[in-house]
Amino acid sequence: MKTVLVTIFCSLFTFMHPALAIPPENQTLAPYQEEADSRHYETFEIKTKVEAYEYEAIVYKPTGTPIKAVLVIYPTIGGVNSIEGSNAQYFSKRGYVVIVPYLFETELNKPNPDMDKLDSDYYRPVVSVISFINYVDFKLNLPSTLPVFALGASQGGITSVLITAYVPRIKAAWFATAGGDLPYIYARSTVLQIREFRERHMRTLGMSDVDQYETYLRGYLKNDPSLSCKDIKVPFHQVIALRDTGVPTVTQELLARECPPHSIDRYKLGHEAGTLTTVLMRKKIFEYFESFI
Repeated sequence: MKTVLVTIFCSLFTFMHPALAIPPENQTLAPYQEEADSRHYETFEIKTKVEAYEYEAIVYKPTGTPIKAVLVIYPTIGGVNSIEGSNAQYFSKRGYVVIVPYLFETELNKPNPDMDKLDSDYYRPVVSVISFINYVDFKLNLPSTLPVFALGASQGGITSVLITAYVPRIKAAWFATAGGDLPYIYARSTVLQIREFRERHMRTLGMSDVDQYETYLRGYLKNDPSLSCKDIKVPFHQVIALRDTGVPTVTQELLARECPPHSIDRYKLGHEAGTLTTVLMRKKIFEYFESFI
C-alpha cells in the first residue's frame, strides 16, 4: 500500500512540476516508475547498542548478483518508509548490500528532553553505523576494501553528513534537503515531528517566542552538520530544495557554503518533494556511486 501511495504521489508531483531544475543545472526529473519486485534480494535484521541506546537496522542482500558495494540509507525523522524501502530494493537488485537503520531513540521523543543528551545524540549514529558495517562484513564475508556509500534526505541527510565525515569506510555520499544550524531548524521547521517537539518543549519552558527558543537552543546544541561537514574528505553531492520550510532552505545553503567544494543541484521544491528526489533521481544517484567503484 505504501509503495502504491508513493507511486501516486510521485506521478502527481511530476505532473505538477514538468520542469523542476533551475539554471545552470538545467535538468528535469523523470517520472517515477516503481520496478516490479522480482525479489532479487533477501533481508535480515541486525542490532547494536551504543551506551544505553539500542539501534536496529534492516539489511538488503543481493541474490544472484555479485556484491560490489555497501550502501547506508539513513531514514528521515519519521522513520523508515516507502522511500527508504524502495531505494533499498533498487540498489540491492544492482549488487549493493543496503543497510537501513530503522529504530533508535533520541531526546526528541521525550516530553522533557535532557538538552545535554540531545546534543550528544548527534554523534551516536556514527558508532552504530560502524558497528552495522563491521557486522555485515563479517556475516557476508565481504572484503574490507568494498566501497561504502551514504544516502539520506531530510534528517537522514543531516545524519548522512555526520556519517560521511566520521565513518572511515565511506567513499562517497549523496544528501538531499540536509541543512546546518540545528538550533534554527528546531526553532522553525514545519516538519510535524519537530514542530510537535518544539511546541511541547516551549510549553515546558514557559516560552512563546521562537526567537527566544532559538537563543535557548544555541546555549546547548553545539554539535552541528555545518561543523561536521568541514571534516568530509570524500566526494559528495547535495540536492537543495529552494522552497523548503521543513529543513529551511537557508540552512541548506549554509551547509553548502561550509562544506568542502562539492557538486550541487538546486530545485524549486518544498520539503516533501525535495526529499522525494532520492527516489526520482536514483538512476543518477546509482550512476554517481558507480563512478567510484
